[in-house]
Amino acid sequence: MSEARRLVYQLTLPVRWADMDVNAHVNNVCFFTYFECARLDWAESVRTRALRGAEGLVVAQASCNYNRPIPYPETVRVDLYTSAPGRTSFTMYYNLLSAGDPDIKYADGQTVMVWVDRDSGKSLPLPDYMRGALAPKIKER
Repeated sequence: MSEARRLVYQLTLPVRWADMDVNAHVNNVCFFTYFECARLDWAESVRTRALRGAEGLVVAQASCNYNRPIPYPETVRVDLYTSAPGRTSFTMYYNLLSAGDPDIKYADGQTVMVWVDRDSGKSLPLPDYMRGALAPKIKER
């Protein structure tokens, strides 16, 4: 881990029956949905303006490393980490764990987040309130 990562959020989610696939485990696409739920919940917790403004975060890159299948029933916990911000972007890192046994790691992943003007799609400097949200503190829900 060459880049400093700060734990900023944790979210616990129940695995839904609808998340399952024909192989009787959680479909691989749902891992990204779990990451998204944590990311959006965190973003809404720090946002000081309307969620749908003229500016906001977009995903520029996403990846997931699958370590093991998630069974049903299960409750998962997403630990959300962030990098230090650059001028217009930062990286979010995710650990997807069993809520009942955090030693069970189902996956990890990352997204590169860029602050943009929604009309033009051009990147903009991160606002101060977003930089403040990337400080090393944790919020739990």
